[in-house]
Amino acid sequence: MFLLGNKFYIIFISLWIFGLYAIFTTFHSTPTNNDKALEDRIEYLQSEVESLQQKLSQLQSGNNINVKAQVENNDVQCQELREELKRVKRKLASKTNCRTGSQNGPALEYEQLRRKIETQTRELSYFTIDQLYKINEKLSDDDKAKWSKVIARFSDQNRVLLASIRNLTEVDGYQSWREQEHESLSKLMQARLNSLQNPSKPCGEVQRVSCNINKGCGYGCEIHHAMHCFHIAYALGRPMILFSDGWRYNPGGFDQIFQTLSKNCTTALAAGGAAWGRYETADVVEVPLIDNIHPKKDFMPMAIPEDLSERLIRLHGNPFVWFTGQLMKYLLRPQPWLTELLEKKYADIKFQTPIVGIHVRRTDKVGSEAAFHDVSEYMKYVEDYYIIYQYQNPNLKFKKRVYLATDEPSVFKDARAKYADYIFYGDTAVAQSAQLNSRYGTESLKGVLLDIHFLSLTDYLVCTFSSQICRVAYEVMQQRVVDGAWRVQPLDDVYYFGGQNAHNQRAFMSNKANWPNEFNFERGDIIGTEGNHWDGFSKGSDKTSGQTGLYPSYKTEEIVNIATMYTYPEVKIKTDEL
Repeated sequence: MFLLGNKFYIIFISLWIFGLYAIFTTFHSTPTNNDKALEDRIEYLQSEVESLQQKLSQLQSGNNINVKAQVENNDVQCQELREELKRVKRKLASKTNCRTGSQNGPALEYEQLRRKIETQTRELSYFTIDQLYKINEKLSDDDKAKWSKVIARFSDQNRVLLASIRNLTEVDGYQSWREQEHESLSKLMQARLNSLQNPSKPCGEVQRVSCNINKGCGYGCEIHHAMHCFHIAYALGRPMILFSDGWRYNPGGFDQIFQTLSKNCTTALAAGGAAWGRYETADVVEVPLIDNIHPKKDFMPMAIPEDLSERLIRLHGNPFVWFTGQLMKYLLRPQPWLTELLEKKYADIKFQTPIVGIHVRRTDKVGSEAAFHDVSEYMKYVEDYYIIYQYQNPNLKFKKRVYLATDEPSVFKDARAKYADYIFYGDTAVAQSAQLNSRYGTESLKGVLLDIHFLSLTDYLVCTFSSQICRVAYEVMQQRVVDGAWRVQPLDDVYYFGGQNAHNQRAFMSNKANWPNEFNFERGDIIGTEGNHWDGFSKGSDKTSGQTGLYPSYKTEEIVNIATMYTYPEVKIKTDEL
């Protein structure tokens, strides 16, 4: 009799849960304008779920196996519903805050401060951990064991702090604005580029630039050369005509891989281009290699257009990377066969998130442009990311995934042997095709495109910025993520664009040197940076005093290069389209 009563009670409670869930989903899909009423309703539902959980716990004293199983199942459902209610409540509060106090988005100062806190926290970690390990080297074995606990504790506290910082965007009420602004600016940029490349007048009647992709270097290098040309084309308001016959990666040309850049501006209209010195007056001007332009103009990389600068600086932590990503979005629109290849590979490997991308470059880079980095150096930051991600999402269960791109097939075996608790995506055949003896050709190009595509789809990148492939993946990533400047950990250099104008930072506080090779500077000094050592120090020179050497990275901030460029007054986009 007791068992029958229990079954009846459990059925009743199950129906109650279903009813609460139906009420919740109805509420969730049809929000009203009365935020206070909605919030009260959420709290009511939450209290009902908690009451239900208490009643379910009373049934756990039953000995029948079926009863226990049903109680356990209902308890799980109840917990999931309660967690979902909490999440919706936070989102509602966030949206309410956004509507009532920040229709125009966050203040520029707020966004800059939020990003600065992340940067400063990471710089503090680089410096402190480097110093702790240096002290550790001088200790006895017994003291090293104790000291390792100090290092571990500091590292963990730093991760907790980063998790809190990264969760700010989820609760500050501005994320909807960020997403909308990202989409709005992207649509505007693509409309401008489409107008640029497909002028309303016959192409022969407008000024234009020509560019030859055949620079004689690797894929990333040649794409960045084309990007340099496209950047100039955008700045001048001249459509770009790209020459690519005999391209080492596809002799049939660029247009067999990517969509044609223009419907009416063909290579026949770019013959006999004038030298760069006549770029202001000539009908057709040929853009040379970026290293061969002297003096460089202020509108060249890494400048952003003045008319979009305020929006870009507020939206993104590295405005030039976002701007370049948008140029690349138009330049690298895939042909249908390439889209099919990418989609098929995505399905075949069952690509899922969360996932971190690592690009391990060996072969031609090591010893010439970059140092050797063991897989463990990459995986250290991968593990950091996942610990922080877990702290951000304490109730979430997930598998740790890595997309591994490399030009050395043995790296896959090494990584899988050392890190058995990770799922590694990647293709040894692609790595084999990237070897020096088979790197150039259409089949090898397919492998490069697959690697860049999937690296750009990851949540976080660990790579060497000395590699152009890494930088291309990072640039393409910005097309998808909102304010994704922080989503990378380079092992060697800071982000740069080959042949760029001077990369300067500004000291926002003075510095008195007290470390070897460190130099003094005053607040407001312009520092020409040459790289970050990821130990708390960067290398550079003070443009005011002329001193060179090391300086504390945390005392400087990036200077965004802003230049006057063509403003595309002919491009009109309605507000509702943005």
